[in-house]
Amino acid sequence: MRAKYFGVIEGFYGKPYTFKERIDLIAFLAETGQNTYVYGPKDDPRHRRSWRKPYSAAKIKEFKYLSRLSLSMGIHFNYALSPMNDPDYKAIISKIKQLIDIGIRNFSLFYDDINIELNGFIAGKQTKSANMLYLYLKKYFKNPILFFCPTQYRGFHRSQYIRSVAVELLKQIEIFWTGNRVVSKRITGNDVKRITRILKRPPLIWDNIFANDYIPGKIWRQPYNNRSAILIQKTRGILINPMNEYWPSKPLIYTAARFFASSSNYRPKKVWGEIKRYFNKGGR
Repeated sequence: MRAKYFGVIEGFYGKPYTFKERIDLIAFLAETGQNTYVYGPKDDPRHRRSWRKPYSAAKIKEFKYLSRLSLSMGIHFNYALSPMNDPDYKAIISKIKQLIDIGIRNFSLFYDDINIELNGFIAGKQTKSANMLYLYLKKYFKNPILFFCPTQYRGFHRSQYIRSVAVELLKQIEIFWTGNRVVSKRITGNDVKRITRILKRPPLIWDNIFANDYIPGKIWRQPYNNRSAILIQKTRGILINPMNEYWPSKPLIYTAARFFASSSNYRPKKVWGEIKRYFNKGGR
């Protein structure tokens, strides 16, 4: 049975988390029973704007530490690359090789937030880059983990683009979806059924419910809510894209973890009331 993925995706715009914050986050995910951290901050130039450039020795040293820490704690450390409008699979593989060489095993390709025409030709170029990367990873790992964020990552529009992605992308590759909107107030079981038919596979939820990069300075103080309990069974997992501010995000991530662990018994107000006791008792 294929694993499911629950945890955090650092996928926001604005100042990325620090090295020390990521160390704390990985330990926090392990402590709260989650299993995945995706590195993909939009404002890391080597992730997106200048993605072809290799990382510095100092940054590689950080990645190596985080990857080993994650492995020791049972967390999938997933490095995401965003080639934007340039799905050059040879350059993508060249960049990824730098991360494989230091022990990173899990990867993502992001084609979100770019200005392109949603047609089959573009879909074919993007899916080819992902498929070629997956086949390359198979040379190193028996069952590679690769996540794919399409340019059309929300809603239910059956464009030629998303229909081509669904057919052409290898079935072993997970597809991100944010719900009916970029920031979805609610995600229901029927939503998941609809998108599963479109994608020809269950989605991996990229959940922006706590994101605040579009309203800088806003601090959310609310539990994870308005997600159907059936999402745990009917999706490939849920990854929370948190606030730009790491420490205030931890209580929110905690409530999501409680939902992941027991969605049918999850009571938002009750879990919100647990937070102070949890952190006061020595929780990270």
